[in-house]
Amino acid sequence: MSTPLELTEAGLAVLREYSARGETLTYGALNRELGSPFKHGGNFPGQIGRLCDDVNAHHDATTGLPFMISALVHRGDTHLPGLGFFELADRLGALPKTDDEQAKRRFVADQLSAIFAHYRNW
Repeated sequence: MSTPLELTEAGLAVLREYSARGETLTYGALNRELGSPFKHGGNFPGQIGRLCDDVNAHHDATTGLPFMISALVHRGDTHLPGLGFFELADRLGALPKTDDEQAKRRFVADQLSAIFAHYRNW
């Protein structure tokens, strides 16, 4: 069993790999990439969401880069990150709370542009 820090670091490594290729992934794909530490059903969204929050915090603390790297992770049905991502963006002052889907899509697109610009061919 991995420690929370090991799981966070592994999650960050996965996101860096995807960003270097200019790709995004679903929450389920991230879970599979990490060896399925979270079981589907029950509290899967909360668990994987907390991991993504931890990955963002660890990325920020270790790089100081001004983007939310977990913007790479999205729901399969909406192709947007989950509610927790936008709640974190609000807490960080990056995107005020909004129900405007177009504003959310623009924010995610801007985050992805910054991520790919930094990590592409990294």
